Amino acid sequence: MEYLVKVGGVIDGVSDATTSPRVIAIEDGTIKHVARPEEVSSGARILDASRYVAMPGLIDCHVHVRTNGETDRRLQPLTDIPGESTLRSLKNAQSDLRSGYTTLRDCGGMEAVALRNAANRGEVLSPRIFAAGYGITATAGHMDQDRYVGARVTSNPGVADSPDEVRSVARSLLKLGVDLIKTNATGGSFGNGHRPNPGAQQMTEEELRAAVEVAHMAGKRVASHAMGEAGIRAAVNAGVDSIEHGFWLTEDVAAQMAEQGSFLVPTMATLFRNTTRGFAGPGMTEEWKEHLRQRAIRVRQRLFESIRYALEAGVKIVAGSDMGGGPFLYHGECATELTQLVEAGLGNMDAIKAATSRAAELIDRDDVLGRISEGYLADIVLVDGDPSKDITLLEDGAGVRGVILGGKPVLLTRELDPDGSDIRSMWGRVSWVVE
Repeated sequence: MEYLVKVGGVIDGVSDATTSPRVIAIEDGTIKHVARPEEVSSGARILDASRYVAMPGLIDCHVHVRTNGETDRRLQPLTDIPGESTLRSLKNAQSDLRSGYTTLRDCGGMEAVALRNAANRGEVLSPRIFAAGYGITATAGHMDQDRYVGARVTSNPGVADSPDEVRSVARSLLKLGVDLIKTNATGGSFGNGHRPNPGAQQMTEEELRAAVEVAHMAGKRVASHAMGEAGIRAAVNAGVDSIEHGFWLTEDVAAQMAEQGSFLVPTMATLFRNTTRGFAGPGMTEEWKEHLRQRAIRVRQRLFESIRYALEAGVKIVAGSDMGGGPFLYHGECATELTQLVEAGLGNMDAIKAATSRAAELIDRDDVLGRISEGYLADIVLVDGDPSKDITLLEDGAGVRGVILGGKPVLLTRELDPDGSDIRSMWGRVSWVVE
């Protein structure tokens, strides 16, 4: 089944400028061709989006769909009944889809694996999911969920304290069908709040290398939560494919990453929200919240320095917002990461590439995702304005007027499809229509 989308211009995900008006032909979920209006003569159905700019469906390479910025999210493994967190994951992922994100790379949580499987079977409507499952962590490490003295988590399978244990956990994850392996080279930038050495190394280089060896033998990439300098260096030396966060990246390690072809996913939105929305949690005093906010301001400035090192070295920077990964990090706001990347020194179009073609490269789908081009999957966002000139149009999905996932419109404004009698009738009811 073929239809045409008339648009006022195209951001294709690789070029440095927005095109003049184009017509995108979509057939069986794939982009058949992109042409100038005068080059097209067809009796196919037409979606007239000529008021809007088309861009590739956005890709967020670091989210946590199981949580949505709740202040008590760390208690959820103790309080959720079976299935509750997976249903929450679906709701969160759909919020991202409505804001233009057609692909999510989830960096921690088996719920994402379940959601991916259901979406792939066509049972639920969700962005494309690339899931890490549970992250590999040291005992008492960053993703060790069993942290409550008075209540024990019944299953904590990601803990590993030697290279052999890491290999075993990594192979168990591969058996479950994960798309990547997530490791935790360091703690967080805040942790329990009182540590004198935030981002301290928690996994050894040998342990990280064991994960890399197992994953690479299976053709999977390895992401590593790495904030402090020592842990970043160990992860890069071990050959991980992407550094997540990288708050204390150094100039020499950035050069090594560029030489190895490693990616940086800086998750700038986290610290931005920490400084603007603050902190919250059980038993946290106002004094302590302010202490953490001031620390976030300092760490954020250090992250700007890390981005500068990465840009100067030529490191491939990819957009990942960490939505769900901390208090007040809400799904549907993933594009906050793009405005932050621009503030850190990327151009608007380079920030867009970080969430399209470059992100597709990190998830090894750059042959089918991240571009508006012949032969690519028809994941398309229609924007009221040109994000290459004003990146804030994507924030909170404010400028998004349409989302097409695999050729199927999943969001259309009434301006695009006022009565639902044309394009939507090709597949039945569209899931969301916004006023």
